[in-house]
Amino acid sequence: MLDESVLIYNGYDVANTLQCKEEIWKVTKDSAYTYDFTMRLLNPLMYMMTRGVKVDFKKLDILRKSLHEQIDRKQLRLNELCGRELNVNSPKDCQTYFYVEKNIPPYYNSKRVGGQYKKSVTTDDKAMQRIARGTAARKGLYEATLVQDIRGMRKMVGTYLDMEYDKDGRLRCSYNPRGTKFGRLSSSKTIFGTGMNMQNLPLEFKGFIVPDPGNLMWEIDKKGAEWVAVAYLSGDANMIKVVEEGLDPHAYTAHLMTGVPIELIQEEDAIIGHTNDPNLVSQGRAKLIKGSLANQHAYEQAVFLPRTMTIRQCGKKSNHGLNYDEGYKMFALINEMLEGDAKRICHMYKHIVYPGVNLWHKSIQDKLQQDRTLTNCFGRSMRFLGRWEEKLFKEAYAFLPQSTVVDIVNTGMEKFYYDRRPDMCAPELLAQVHDSLLGQSPLDGDYAKMARVFKTIGDYMEPTIEYGGREFTIQNELKVSTDNWRDGVEVDIYAGDEELGRQIQNIVEK
Repeated sequence: MLDESVLIYNGYDVANTLQCKEEIWKVTKDSAYTYDFTMRLLNPLMYMMTRGVKVDFKKLDILRKSLHEQIDRKQLRLNELCGRELNVNSPKDCQTYFYVEKNIPPYYNSKRVGGQYKKSVTTDDKAMQRIARGTAARKGLYEATLVQDIRGMRKMVGTYLDMEYDKDGRLRCSYNPRGTKFGRLSSSKTIFGTGMNMQNLPLEFKGFIVPDPGNLMWEIDKKGAEWVAVAYLSGDANMIKVVEEGLDPHAYTAHLMTGVPIELIQEEDAIIGHTNDPNLVSQGRAKLIKGSLANQHAYEQAVFLPRTMTIRQCGKKSNHGLNYDEGYKMFALINEMLEGDAKRICHMYKHIVYPGVNLWHKSIQDKLQQDRTLTNCFGRSMRFLGRWEEKLFKEAYAFLPQSTVVDIVNTGMEKFYYDRRPDMCAPELLAQVHDSLLGQSPLDGDYAKMARVFKTIGDYMEPTIEYGGREFTIQNELKVSTDNWRDGVEVDIYAGDEELGRQIQNIVEK
């Protein structure tokens, strides 16, 4: 016979749950991110998990063989330079070679342990990048570049090329509809141990994911979604100007920080590229100055010039890192620059270029002081119960834009999947990649109809959002390809049906 205390405990368990439900239901709105919305996501997720994507194994095998040959050649060259065999995957062996045998001052990383940051010696990719580049006191070491190359190729082979695929030759994953606390889906191997996380595939591997015969592969992506969301959530006038006038956000940010004309910023970026080598940056600027007094004057009058990257790259890295109040020390570490330069960049971004973002951060802290609860543009609320410190604030800053973009994409995916009209049933969902949807559509020769379908999906993914009395949308970008996911060509999703259809037809018939 059951102990009476067990029965009483179970009774309390049921009664208390019901009481909690009644209180929670009072604050749950029809528009909120609730159980019902999560359940509606299950069908499209199950479809994508079941369907999977086609993989071009012939090309994959060619690359695998090529990478193995390159790894062997680079390892042989590395051993020659080191005078012994170096195990690139052994932190201890790499630390011994670079920091003891070559006498290079060690690089460190910091990890939070028990509420405090602790430093430890590292030979991770960032350290190898620094060693390869060198400093004013020493030349760069090619051995570090070889270590990076070998590690990267081994990861490509081991993680992606040698993964286990399903017996029908398709790549599948398992989606978790409540993957992260801010609402992003997560993905992993299937329940059978095949496939992998499909939301962080490297660009090179996407070249092996192909449409099924007779289909056109497409991807609808939210353009700079989080940055646009921050613009309207913060109400910063300069950011909103960039969005509404269709300006290059990275070049415009760089222009406001340095005073250099946007045209020169873009020209410099085209010539120099993405290098972090200060010598290459200086050489590129010297070419632009030669024979152009206007360019020389623009550089001389600049408020600030980054030494280890192009001006546009400086704007881009600022846009990507500083909206959530990244500190100057972390900015310097991530972007391989002097802390003094990083401190200046952070100050200009937060107080001169986009001061509205800093005010927005303060308003979020004020809201947290009231009830520690934030609500995004779709009515989804989150309560922040962590320690009252910078880490908590930064999580709160990220919540509003990140969760808003997630809800835009997932709501659009759900509406598209449940649209049962004949034309809308033709395209297939293949993958959800955080800020984009991947799919394929049958090539039946009616390109105007295909254009209308793409525009309808785009409409589902571009709702009008209201926040703080402002209405805004986040635009889409459409890429299509008959070859593979990686090589999609952008077409104008905002063109008329006939024009968009012609653009698609030209790509198909090329």
